[in-house]
Amino acid sequence: MKILLDTNMMLVPHQFGVDIFEFLREYEIITLSSCMEELRKLSKKRGDEGLAARVGLKLLKENRVKTAKTKEKGDKSILNYAVREKCAVATNDKGLIEALKTNHVKIIRLKQKKYLAEE
Repeated sequence: MKILLDTNMMLVPHQFGVDIFEFLREYEIITLSSCMEELRKLSKKRGDEGLAARVGLKLLKENRVKTAKTKEKGDKSILNYAVREKCAVATNDKGLIEALKTNHVKIIRLKQKKYLAEE
């Protein structure tokens, strides 16, 4: 099964010390070009958020995560891609989670700042 990584999920390894790739090893992991763009933009910031984004970019490269091109940006691109491709989404974005649930999309999110769980 495919799983689509949202930008905020790519920040989790540095922010919370959770190895998302270990949990997701059974999945075909992908992200969107719009998420990569957002992560690159965040990586230029100073401080912890910028460092988390740089760590996320490095891990994406190390784990050979595929990038799907999209013209849309933001949550709309993630929702539309997940529905169209029938894939799960790994995110912590509350608004996006509600939209995904409405569309019966499988969700993987961080729980108790310690582990990933399917919903």
